[in-house]
Amino acid sequence: MTFLNPFALFALIAASFPVLFHLFAQRKSRRIEFSSLRFLHLLEKSSMRKIKLRQILLLILRTLLIASLVFAFSRPALRGSLGGFFGSSHANTTAIILFDNSASMARRDGSGSVFKQAQDAALTVATALEDGDELILIPIASLERGKQYQRLHDPQEIRKAITDLSLSDAEAHLGDGLRIASAEISRSANVNRELYLISDNQARNITNISSDSSLTLFDQSTNFFSLTTATTTTTIRNLSIDSLTPVTTVFEGGRPIEFTVSIRNTGDAAIENAVVSLFYNDERVAQRAITSLGSHNTDHVTISALPKNTGIVNVRAALEEDALPFDNTHFLSLELPATSRVAIFTNSTADADFLRLALEQTLSENTSLPYSIELHRIEELRMLPSLRSRLDAVFVEIGNQSVDASDMKALHEYIASGRGVAMMVLAGVSPTQFNLQVGSVLGLPALESVDGSLAKASTYFSLATFDLAHPFFNGMFDKHSNPNSRGIESPKIYQYYKFARGGLPLITLSSGAPFLSDIRVGKGDVLLMSVAPNFSTSDLPRKPIFLPLMRRSAAYLSSIASSERTDRVYYTGEPVDYTLPPNLGIQAGERLLVKGPHNIAQRIEVKGSASGALHLMLETTPFAGIYSIYKDADSREALTGFAVNPKSDESDLQVATTAQLNKTIEQLGVKPSAIHTLDPSRKDLAEVIRQTRFGVELWQLFLAIALVCAIAEMLVAREGKAKA
Repeated sequence: MTFLNPFALFALIAASFPVLFHLFAQRKSRRIEFSSLRFLHLLEKSSMRKIKLRQILLLILRTLLIASLVFAFSRPALRGSLGGFFGSSHANTTAIILFDNSASMARRDGSGSVFKQAQDAALTVATALEDGDELILIPIASLERGKQYQRLHDPQEIRKAITDLSLSDAEAHLGDGLRIASAEISRSANVNRELYLISDNQARNITNISSDSSLTLFDQSTNFFSLTTATTTTTIRNLSIDSLTPVTTVFEGGRPIEFTVSIRNTGDAAIENAVVSLFYNDERVAQRAITSLGSHNTDHVTISALPKNTGIVNVRAALEEDALPFDNTHFLSLELPATSRVAIFTNSTADADFLRLALEQTLSENTSLPYSIELHRIEELRMLPSLRSRLDAVFVEIGNQSVDASDMKALHEYIASGRGVAMMVLAGVSPTQFNLQVGSVLGLPALESVDGSLAKASTYFSLATFDLAHPFFNGMFDKHSNPNSRGIESPKIYQYYKFARGGLPLITLSSGAPFLSDIRVGKGDVLLMSVAPNFSTSDLPRKPIFLPLMRRSAAYLSSIASSERTDRVYYTGEPVDYTLPPNLGIQAGERLLVKGPHNIAQRIEVKGSASGALHLMLETTPFAGIYSIYKDADSREALTGFAVNPKSDESDLQVATTAQLNKTIEQLGVKPSAIHTLDPSRKDLAEVIRQTRFGVELWQLFLAIALVCAIAEMLVAREGKAKA
């Protein structure tokens, strides 16, 4: 027997009151001898015996009356058929359905749609509910923070809630769903507490929960039912795109962008002749074939295409449709600026002429990426905080003039914040002065010496090796012009600055010293060049490599500031903290319009941060795709955007065994006898569920006993008064 309101049992103390009254009401009589009555025996011993029995009977009836009322208010209940013997009302039930509406439920098997099978199972569970019962429906792939899930009582409301469930591109958060269910069950006053898991029972979900064996969520009064869908032995054929990664990180006009697509076979059989397609802004631009991919193997496919336009390019890699449609597509949002803004800081505009001309050169009307050039004096470096939002790349030419510490401090802060700078040392610079005023402030390798001689024209150095694996060179040379195989004409370098080894040498000289190095400073990079970009120490500006080298440097520096945007990864079902690009002209407090797949549209307030960056915070992103950000509803072109993709784990269709699931649920506090594995296709499913419940609540029985005791007490007391 279980008491639903056990605190009422404290009132049983009141059952002792009739006993106390009976004891104190008995007064000991004084014996007085009367000679005239000494021989009168009017009262028989049998009559006295009847009076005492009547008093004891009244005592028992009054005690039972109070005890029965107390038991009625404590709401006792009996489990199973024993409770049905008393013929009282059924015990009320709180049923919680953890419904798996994750992306993996989208597949089909021999019985049709797995998601539809799950909905049918939930509807069958609902038919086992009776008047006074309640149901809480929790879709575990679209949980909402802080939400109070509605307790449904009306059968029509319950049916509508189940049929209105929809698939999400997110993964199933089973652990979070169980925690919510635990909180809802603890608030229930009903004797029957039932938890249903309707899912495809992915093994990874069970493994994630069982890893925390110390977690106890339920008491032993909870009944747990697992209804696993998609248990047929049909062979699953499914390919999944796990990632879409740009190999090209430096974007230049007229050059294709190369991507690596990671494709995994999550099915049970090898797949032959699959095709992956690449789309720019929903236009197919390339295709690659996969001849064969074995079961549970992964392949990495390289695919590239030339963008037709600048601006925001929404990239999509897609496979042909198979068992799971959600994992056939992966998204990426890139931004190809029409113009990159480059600032050259120098004390002599003549020293920057060749650099400026190389950057302003128009290669082709349709394929070039022009650069907008600004010339500044070295002392204007201290203005970088105010110039930062409009610059994509910075070139700094260090001459033999003294450099102010405040200028170098501003330059260091600019680089460390995640920007790129090309540092070029002009002729006549003192190594000691450079190290003291520039190198030590910026964290650059020490300038050790000046090597070579301008007087000996017959002696010179040349470019020797190129680190072609570095992103700087990606797509810069084709296979017919490999500089390491002497496919590129090298300049004659008569004198250069020898820096200590540091960072990554991108190009080395025939002496072994670095010609161009990539040095990490904070979140940014410095391209350190050991030769001036003029004719003072070499004939570099005259050689064919000069123009692409300077333009690639500008493109690479520009990409450093935007790489964070490309590197950020967002997944469905998770909150998004998106950092807005700094050059949009947006201020904190403005409300921007975010449009996503499936007609998602919401206005989000721009938040500021201590670093000055602006953020958009989205609570959840239920669907995969491109989320575009607009100034307002009337804007035709998006300011920026980001991609949201499903987690690749959701494509893992391995099913946990019944023993694994039951052991995990037992660890959460449910006793083994209360764990039930049900076949969702059983026709008598509702009846099987009813048989596991408590049979009845007995409060009505005890109330009837109290009423009988009250009537009997009244009759016995009245009879006693009549005879008296």
